[in-house]
Amino acid sequence: MNKDHHFIVSFNEGTGKWQWNTDVESARFDEGTIFNYDSNEWSSAYLGDGEYEPIEENLIDQLTHAMGIMNIVNGVSGGESE
Repeated sequence: MNKDHHFIVSFNEGTGKWQWNTDVESARFDEGTIFNYDSNEWSSAYLGDGEYEPIEENLIDQLTHAMGIMNIVNGVSGGESE
């Protein structure tokens, strides 16, 4: 399956911090954050009943790690979501 997973990462000039902005993600991607090229449709990472796309947890871990590194470079800590 060929899918793109989209995340919105924002930089706050006041804090000097990068964050995963789930509020903006929800507002901008009302049909979901995953685009499936096979079906040409958008979907949510949340599948229902507490289940998520199989790769989602790994992608979130990678994103959090990358933001943590960017924040360290900027002299702040953390890579959590907003």
